[in-house]
Amino acid sequence: MSTTQTATATSLLRFATAGSVDDGKSTLVGRLLHDSKSVLADQLEAVEHASRRRGQQAPDLALLTDGLRAEREQGITIDVAYRYFATARRRFILADTPGHVQYTRNMVTGASTAELAVVLVDARNGVVEQTRRHAAVAALLRVPHVVLAVNKMDLVDYAEPVFAAIAAEFTAYAASLGVKDVVAVPISALAGDNVVEPSAAMDWYGGPTLLEHLETVPVGTDPDAEPARFPVQYVIRPQSEEHHDYRGYAG
Repeated sequence: MSTTQTATATSLLRFATAGSVDDGKSTLVGRLLHDSKSVLADQLEAVEHASRRRGQQAPDLALLTDGLRAEREQGITIDVAYRYFATARRRFILADTPGHVQYTRNMVTGASTAELAVVLVDARNGVVEQTRRHAAVAALLRVPHVVLAVNKMDLVDYAEPVFAAIAAEFTAYAASLGVKDVVAVPISALAGDNVVEPSAAMDWYGGPTLLEHLETVPVGTDPDAEPARFPVQYVIRPQSEEHHDYRGYAG
């Protein structure tokens, strides 16, 4: 039995997660999929089984996107995981990207087609080097919209001053990169606060939930109708003299 919703709307938003390692990107994606009823029953059952096997009482929603064996064993994201889901208002293609600095290339790949970047920040740690790096990548790729998701608010007692300080610091840094469209949302991906449903623990926040913003943010024209582009990730240069003039382009 499937719990997947079918969208009646035709608009499509491509977005990517970003942020430092362990800031909760995969958990957020899993929460979005779960709470928007976009997870098949057998997928949820597999996650519950894997979570119990690892000694966890509650389902680890991050396992919905961490598909490689190394990812599941190490509890990290290595490759880009693409997921499709839909609500009654919009269809979505999301890219869950890795946070480790050595996998930044994969983050660039995931963000290269995004119209919106969700940059996660751990409320306990604030804006860190990898946060700035991913924000700079989004600016370099000219991602039109940026959402700052201040995650793990439950671990700082849902304190408004913590959220306000992080939002001010990130917004100022984004402005220095030329990014003006930044929406900050305080969330707890683990508990589900302000992801799909409003949080009763953060009644001081009067803005939209993350999903509500994703459903209503303006999107551009369909990229499929625009001239074709081939994003180049690296250049292949043979070592042999016979083909010294050859260049291969990979993306």
